[in-house]
Formats: sequence, C-alpha cells, structure tokens
Amino acid sequence: MRFFVKLATSTVGVLCTTASAYYLVDGKNRYGVLFAATIAQSPNDNSSKFIKPDPRTLSTPIQSSERWNWNWDGRHSETSKSRAVRHIYLVRHGQYQTRMKFEDQKQLTELGNEQADWAGRALAESKISFTRFIQSGLIRAIQTATIINKYLRFNKIEQDIDLNEGFPILPEPGGRFADDVAKGRLELETARLERAFHRYIHRPLPNQTEDSHELIVCHANVIRYFVCRALQIPADAWLRFNLFHCSITHLVLTSDGRVICYGIGDVGHVPQDRRSYV
Repeated sequence: MRFFVKLATSTVGVLCTTASAYYLVDGKNRYGVLFAATIAQSPNDNSSKFIKPDPRTLSTPIQSSERWNWNWDGRHSETSKSRAVRHIYLVRHGQYQTRMKFEDQKQLTELGNEQADWAGRALAESKISFTRFIQSGLIRAIQTATIINKYLRFNKIEQDIDLNEGFPILPEPGGRFADDVAKGRLELETARLERAFHRYIHRPLPNQTEDSHELIVCHANVIRYFVCRALQIPADAWLRFNLFHCSITHLVLTSDGRVICYGIGDVGHVPQDRRSYV
C-alpha cells in the first residue's frame, strides 16, 4: 500500500510561491520527496515599465543538425565490451605575465603560483589515482604542472608542444583578433590542435581493462576547442565561453563512443578573491 504524508506548505520570497513537500512510503519501505509548487505573479510587478521584445524575433531552441557520430574518433571498429572508461581532466595554467614579448618570459605571477597550488591540493584531496600526467611546452603550463606535481608526485610528466596555446579555428561570432589571425598561420594551428585532439581525446583502447584518469595541463583555447569537438558542438563556438586560471574541465569517454562532460571550468577549489581569467 502506498500513501503520502504532507509535510509542509510555505510561502517563499516576493513571488508568493506556495510549495508543498510530500513524504512517499510504499510497502517496500522506499522513500522519496515530491515537490508541488504553485507560482503566482507578484502584484508589484514592474515589467510593464520596460520595452517588451517582439515575440516574432525571439530565438528558439536550436537542435543538432546532425545525429551523433558514433565513429567520431575513427575507432568505432575497435569497440569492445569492456566497461572501462577514460577520464580526461583538462587544467588551465595559472595566471601569468601577459605583457612579455617572448613565450619563455610569460611565467606565472605570484597569484598564478598560488592558483596552481590550490589546484594541486584539490586534485590530491580528490583521492583519484591519476594514471597519466601531460603538460604543454609553454613555460606557464610547465610551471603549473610542476606545482601540481608537488601533491601528485609523478615520476615523469609528459610534454607535448601540440598542446601549446593557439587559435584553433575562426570563431562565430568573431573575436577581437580573428581578422589578424586569419591572415597568419590559422590552417597550421587548426591542423596542430586537431592532431592533439585525436591523440588525447578518444574512447578507451580495446585492451584497456580498468578506468584511467589522465591529467592534461594546457591552455584556455585548447580546452575550449577540445570540449566543442568532443561534444560534437560546432567547433567555431569555442570562443563563446571562458575559463578561469587553474580551472578543471572533466570529460568522460566510454568504449561505445559516448562523451560526457562532468564539468567545464570548475574553479571551486580557488577562493573567490583569488580567481582570475586574464
């Protein structure tokens, strides 16, 4: 026999919201909480003072123009029945000296060192057994990875210059530097970042029997491009979101070709007053 017991009725905030919570019990002693809410517009609404948009010009939800490509990594034929998954953690470097002329001079600031330390602590406290640690070839990423490794204690950090910062593809809408970059090495940059994407973002190999947790310290443009490519979002959308320094983006890749994003730019480990993105 199943029955409901009404627990509470409350009025919340300015909107005169009435919400009721119910405690659910059935014959197998299973429990749940149900919420029913009735919302009434506040009589003090001032929306009439503002110009209302023309409903004919409002955007509508955009659906995918193509179905999910199960062979997005070219490895669909390798699909095994293994339940092992790959966890990819993409960490942006800490704040760095942006006004320097040469790349090797663009080192972490004092704040950037602190942010990297917070990231290292958080990754260590997660109790995740990381199986691989990779960094880009730029000094700000190398310094960030070195600080993080004080807590993870890897014997070796791999380095890949294909993970260096770059301009992956012309964004839509365009950014401040789009026209200048388009006149330069855009095709080479796209090819490099595509190469890096396929090297690190793919489903588990057939011989993988246990979950892997791989940490990559790199750059905002690289991470944003990887996220768009992995989720099969239009690649030119990469500039539509930003990432804090030493934020963590978590992708999960399954053997059947699914990609799940558990978080983009998570920065909860860095105190609010110590966060930055430029």
